Amino acid sequence: MNKFSRLNLAAFATACAALTLTTTTMNAGPLVNIQLFHATAGATVVSTNDPSTPGVLYATVTGVVQAFPLGNCVENAQIQAHFPANPTDPVVLNGTATLTALNVTNSLILAVSGTALPDPLNPFFYNAKYQITITGGTGAYAGAKGLAENTEVVMFTSPLTATINWNMTGFFTTPH
Repeated sequence: MNKFSRLNLAAFATACAALTLTTTTMNAGPLVNIQLFHATAGATVVSTNDPSTPGVLYATVTGVVQAFPLGNCVENAQIQAHFPANPTDPVVLNGTATLTALNVTNSLILAVSGTALPDPLNPFFYNAKYQITITGGTGAYAGAKGLAENTEVVMFTSPLTATINWNMTGFFTTPH
């Protein structure tokens, strides 16, 4: 079990304890709902670079997502990728994303940060790992807060475009 997974487990246990402690003696129920979250996606990336910031790509990500409990979704993300001077050092990734359900009413808003390393067998492939903070949502997920981890493979199809596949697992809470 890696460090982030232990953090997720500890946070989930804390959230469960808080859920238990927040019920009233009148059986009014919990003040928050806790939901496990799992998603998988395929997406395209179109990047731009700014000559004044060498080594930085500004990526726009769009794709399709199968998510539990949201159902089928559309992903829209803005990511900054900071490529290091030494190619054996990781690429640093930061940004935001929104997963919007097809009903357009429900969504989750995410803050993402992570790193990526080139695949040793092919420099056009990168393996990335993100830590996700769920910072809000809309519809049934208004006020959502949570944590997740995302693993991703990136295939550059040109210097500024790529296709990606990712898997995310975590949990979030919503007000009751």
